[in-house]
Amino acid sequence: MHGQASVTSVGQMILILGFILVFGYFPTAGARTFERDESDVKGATLAQFSFLVTGAIGTALLSYRQVLYPVNGVAAAVILLGSISLYEWARRTIRGRRFHIGWSGDVPDAVCGAGPYAFVRHPVYLSYMLAFLAVPIAFPRLSTLAVFLFNVALFAHAACDDERSLAASELKSAYAAYKERTGMFIPRVRRASRA
Repeated sequence: MHGQASVTSVGQMILILGFILVFGYFPTAGARTFERDESDVKGATLAQFSFLVTGAIGTALLSYRQVLYPVNGVAAAVILLGSISLYEWARRTIRGRRFHIGWSGDVPDAVCGAGPYAFVRHPVYLSYMLAFLAVPIAFPRLSTLAVFLFNVALFAHAACDDERSLAASELKSAYAAYKERTGMFIPRVRRASRA
């Protein structure tokens, strides 16, 4: 991309600040949304590491002195805005429904099929993955791709752990029916039944 114009340093700093704010917002807003107790050290520690170290600090360090092309910057900003919008939609949908922090083994009082949960089973984890996807979109390098893949694996593991807990709970029948109609991270495309 040697002949393309790059984004000014001000534009790049605004995008990097956006990344830092989003990765900082996830744990602070999550602390006001998700149930947790003192035994939930694993989930809290992994989330803090993910958002603050690989997210906020990692993005700042990995983007240092990197060229940001306009197309990449705009695409990353759109994905980042989509990420935070999905996160807020999911967060507002589950507020007060006793959803628990990841890896806790605890389950809510009922299966939620409202808001973004009508389309995907794990919109909160999906919003995290989208935020991490925006980083290699903005700054395509092996190191930013590695951070993205690490966090996809981390939050996919959290989703699978949540699903194991739900499958072993009193909600197992309701959750099995919900799984049939809803994709894990990608909405299910309904196929027309053949006559």
